[in-house]
Amino acid sequence: MPKRAITGGVVGVFFLGVAVWAYARHVAPRWLEAVRLRVAVPALPSDWEGVRIAHLTDFHAGGRGVRLDMLWRARRIAEAFGPDIIALTGDFYDRGRPVPDGGLFVGWPDSAVVVGVLGNHDNRGSAEDQKTLRERLAAGGVHVLKNDAVVIPLRERCAWIVGVDDPFTFRADITTAITAMPSNAEALLLLAHSPAIANDLPIGRARLVFSGHTHGGQIRVLPSGRVPFAGMLRRMAHEPPGNDPVFYRGVRWLRGSLVVVSNGLGMSELPLRFLTRPQVVLIEIVRGPENGASCDEAARYVTRLDPPSRLLRWLS
Repeated sequence: MPKRAITGGVVGVFFLGVAVWAYARHVAPRWLEAVRLRVAVPALPSDWEGVRIAHLTDFHAGGRGVRLDMLWRARRIAEAFGPDIIALTGDFYDRGRPVPDGGLFVGWPDSAVVVGVLGNHDNRGSAEDQKTLRERLAAGGVHVLKNDAVVIPLRERCAWIVGVDDPFTFRADITTAITAMPSNAEALLLLAHSPAIANDLPIGRARLVFSGHTHGGQIRVLPSGRVPFAGMLRRMAHEPPGNDPVFYRGVRWLRGSLVVVSNGLGMSELPLRFLTRPQVVLIEIVRGPENGASCDEAARYVTRLDPPSRLLRWLS
């Protein structure tokens, strides 16, 4: 092969690498995506037709490369959606260390019920850090659930919301959380930081499940978002073993529940995102087919509104 061709190839690879790095470091982490879904829920009470839920997760405020203005933009998008419920599924501050944030987690709209659960990063901080986090969430009127359930008024009816402690660090006790509801009740919403909870979902006890944790893979090498050699990488970083999720991104129908896994907003460990844009998920629920089976295809129930082009879908 001619020397000129080899040199040209090396230069081309170099500039391609620079472009990929620039995208992963400076473009993707700030390229916020609002994912709007219409979800058909089997046997939904007619009063709840059109209920809106906004899902925000994995803020990692204070983390490397995580811009506070982008987190605020995500919150404003969620509020502008006019949600009845705002669901927050953990990792509020990177490594559990609260930072000045201008009141990011307070002052939510009075028209929305705000519920949340904690993530693995929220349990990393010192006792004082965790106390500060609890105080900030309480000041914002956030109902934080730890293996518990709460009933809320929702359009002239009562709706149950279940929240479990972090599944990734084996703190979740879904049996205790579910039994906080009456035995004949079905939760409208189950919140868990990690989709690993899908391993233990009781059939038919929750209509919707919201999770984050995975960041969609954050640096997505495989289409699924699964991180290759995740266990080996954790051992190299001297981190404890984790309860790995069933899947990393998107929507699946599992054990009679529709499980929604968001890419989240922030980043952890490396200040990079590749083919996994930060997301705020906006869901409108409508009445769906009566015969929702425990094993089914999510596509029967979920319609993406304003779907992106094929290129943007690949980049997301």
